[in-house]
Amino acid sequence: MLLTALMAGVILQDAQTPHPATPQQFAGRRSSYVQGTLNVAAGERATLRRNADGTYDLVQVDRIEVQDVLPPPSGSREHPNGAAPGTVRFGLHARQDVGSLLKVENNQDEGLRYTGFIVRYVGGQARGPDETSVCTAPPGMVNFERWPEPVIQVVIGGLQRSDDTVPTCPSHVED
Repeated sequence: MLLTALMAGVILQDAQTPHPATPQQFAGRRSSYVQGTLNVAAGERATLRRNADGTYDLVQVDRIEVQDVLPPPSGSREHPNGAAPGTVRFGLHARQDVGSLLKVENNQDEGLRYTGFIVRYVGGQARGPDETSVCTAPPGMVNFERWPEPVIQVVIGGLQRSDDTVPTCPSHVED
């Protein structure tokens, strides 16, 4: 018992405080970033910038329209990645005819791997968060995730570096 208490003390002594310790938010916006977890609300786009120590900071939250998360039309020469250099953006929007779309724009110099959870609106009530499958985002690339039902929030965590040069997608997560 004493050994367990001593080991717990040693572990806690070396534990780093998750960054940021308090929520980073912008007035009038619902999306936020705290302790390495990004909450993206429907109709918003959150921009993160990576710090030298590997942590991230929320630097901007914008209101968006569904066209801001749609892929460019077939044959278009428009580049879909509008993120500033050194940032990654997550934009979420929903519309009855297209379902819910998450656009991930990675304009960092390295790939990004993360975990995702979604909060859905089903039968007039919020349900979740439930784990969802997400693809890695190679540097300079854009990924699109889609769900057929209304998603009112995406929770993103476990942000880490990826060496993938093409998006790598795990098996689909089912309820």
